[in-house]
Amino acid sequence: MSVLRALSAGGRWAREIRAGAIDPAHAWAALRAEARPVGAELASAFGLEPADDALWVSRAAGAPLDDAAAAPGLVVLDRGTYAATPTAAARRRLVAWALDRAGSLAAHIPSSAAGTHLGRVVIDGARALRRMTGARTPEPGDRVAHEGGYVRAFFDEEALLRELSSAGAARVTRRNAWLYMHRRGPRDAPDDEPTSPWTVEATRALALAPTAERLRRRASPEAAIAQMRARGRTAVARGPLGRARLRDAIGWVDAAMPGGGNCYRRTLIELALDGGAAREALVFGLDVGRTGHVAFKHREPMAFDVVFEVEP
Repeated sequence: MSVLRALSAGGRWAREIRAGAIDPAHAWAALRAEARPVGAELASAFGLEPADDALWVSRAAGAPLDDAAAAPGLVVLDRGTYAATPTAAARRRLVAWALDRAGSLAAHIPSSAAGTHLGRVVIDGARALRRMTGARTPEPGDRVAHEGGYVRAFFDEEALLRELSSAGAARVTRRNAWLYMHRRGPRDAPDDEPTSPWTVEATRALALAPTAERLRRRASPEAAIAQMRARGRTAVARGPLGRARLRDAIGWVDAAMPGGGNCYRRTLIELALDGGAAREALVFGLDVGRTGHVAFKHREPMAFDVVFEVEP
């Protein structure tokens, strides 16, 4: 069975590598918009009123975007809509349209890098080599050879934040798989947040990885978390871009550790390296009869049989 899975993955990777550039011509025409209530999920995540109207954008029901009614104050990009829109240029156009219509936007954009690093090296690395020969290839993160057709996988939160910012978004807040943002105004901070080079962040993560691994294996969760929080409280609290870059660097270092990546180890390293992370709650999720997951609260979508919160 493992051989069949390996062959299937190899065939899928080969199709990804051979894929040509994606034509976004029909992306806009496929989108539809309709007014309906915000709903309980978004309301609880961002402090909105469930009964308030919003303009929901999807590929299902409603009017074409060019004919859509005026938004009542919020546009919502429904599940899968943003990730199914090919090319960064088309996604920026969609965000700019939404913010121009309503001033505020909620978008379902899951972001996760766990378990993706080998595939990214093989697929996006090979595509980069093809581009050096003049070939036109999909953008990094584009995936075209899975069952559902095209999808943009957001492995790197920094790249996503920069994409949204270039479309005019500001004050971006994540709650699990949802992002909430506003149209940039004159009082919003500029996009020149100081960040350390990626190699510096990776070096910091690499230096702490042995300590995190030792605590993961030998200390109780309470003791391990307390020790790494104490280190983190003396560290700089990065802004959104810096924190995203740190998380990406930690992910690559963690993936290269013996035995592969581990969510608990990544969390311990991040606790110790960022002052903001050290002051955030953690969530331990467990599925009966299976494994669990550790993450910062609201940073990742989590659905488990049992969930424990660890306050700072």
